[in-house]
Amino acid sequence: MTSVEFGCRVCHKAVEAEPGTTVPCRHCEAANTLPDAPDTLGQCVACECPELYRHRDFNQKLGIFLIALGAVLCLVLLSFWPLAIAAVLDFVLYKTLPDVGICYRCKAHHRGFDNVKSLPAFDLERHEHYRFVRAREEGRLEPRPPDAAPPPTDG
Repeated sequence: MTSVEFGCRVCHKAVEAEPGTTVPCRHCEAANTLPDAPDTLGQCVACECPELYRHRDFNQKLGIFLIALGAVLCLVLLSFWPLAIAAVLDFVLYKTLPDVGICYRCKAHHRGFDNVKSLPAFDLERHEHYRFVRAREEGRLEPRPPDAAPPPTDG
């Protein structure tokens, strides 16, 4: 079963839906519609951006909590075994969970699609490009004039 977790069109809180369905937001009750999508992921279902990357579908907060719990137990019990067990458990969870496709532009998470493993890995340069695009779209960054001279270089 495929699903897409994306930001609500009104309040921007997380909404999860199957492609081709309309679901209400749990927070603001706004209707959010996703278009139909094939089982093979070619572009983002939520915003139609062609650039996606793969990421392990692992809750990073859970991983940090496991390691922190292991560190605290390590100090309390005066043994390194709780930390070692927490690290092994964290690693096993990370390795066994499936991949998810994430859109650079809207950060939508695409689960259950056939070709998620074939998506490229995260690229920081692409991420920064779309971060600046979002900042310009949201009005947090002044648009660059088309005839602006490049910044001076030292040297």
